[in-house]
Amino acid sequence: MNDKNAKPRQWVVPYIDQPTEFWKKLSGQLGACIREVYFPISPRIIGSGRPMQPDFHLNSFLTSGYFNGAVLINPIVLSNRVEHFIDPILQELDFQLEHYPISGITVTNIDLAKWIHSHFPDVPLTASILMDIHKPNQVEMLGDIFDCIVPSSRIMRDITALKQLREAFKGKIRLIVNEACIPGCPYRVQHFYEMCSDNMISRALCDDMLKAMPWLRLTGAWVLPQHLHLYEGVYDELKLAGRATLQDPEKYFKVLNAYIAGESLPPNEIGGGPAAVLEPVDIDQDFYSHTMKCSSQCHKCDICKKYYEKCKRL
Repeated sequence: MNDKNAKPRQWVVPYIDQPTEFWKKLSGQLGACIREVYFPISPRIIGSGRPMQPDFHLNSFLTSGYFNGAVLINPIVLSNRVEHFIDPILQELDFQLEHYPISGITVTNIDLAKWIHSHFPDVPLTASILMDIHKPNQVEMLGDIFDCIVPSSRIMRDITALKQLREAFKGKIRLIVNEACIPGCPYRVQHFYEMCSDNMISRALCDDMLKAMPWLRLTGAWVLPQHLHLYEGVYDELKLAGRATLQDPEKYFKVLNAYIAGESLPPNEIGGGPAAVLEPVDIDQDFYSHTMKCSSQCHKCDICKKYYEKCKRL
């Protein structure tokens, strides 16, 4: 689907705990399209927005040289002021930047970002999707410390809002393509807090809501590989979510390759998490394009009702 002479889309992809043979294979087959591989800072220091993941092979991955790494420091809520956490975070980053090929850091807390920027001014910083950046005025609030922003999931189906953000921000825009969270979900903050809290068992808080309104699954903040071209012009880089949902290496390859090649996948196969579509549903381009402009994703207009009826069986 892509112009053969065009520069390949650049991807940021998740670390999963696999031996270096996996990363060698990934580098050989898809490496030209992968900018960096993101992984969480040690959970002993601070949370990273997801439950603790295996990291037995992390050091061998970072020293292998197959990819640059990007560090995630993105708990959605801090339990204390940034000053309480900053020293061990800076010490860990100093070690990683000295010993490993680290090409960026993703942060949710703006004060933490300021501290990191002041100590490592040459390291690119990305504003996490958990910052919920969805309006141009928020770009001004960020100041000039971020090189990249990941727009909020609430506007992934709002092409007008994405274009406004693209115009307002002079740095890079990075879109997450396969997160299935419901845009504007009222459970989102609590869910992400629980996922990286040591004393809580994370659960899908939206289960009852989705049982009552299954059509919501089709409104998730995802874009299928075959529809990615609809977003041309509003992003610079693309990100694949999946630290928890794509830990199986075969599924990881299948999903990433489909996105890079523009091959079709149904929404239940993209690794979207607990709010994802559960069964195969044909999402044609006319419907998907409509939802990018039907800002309420209303399930009441004729086009929306036709497709959301399919979700009654999900």
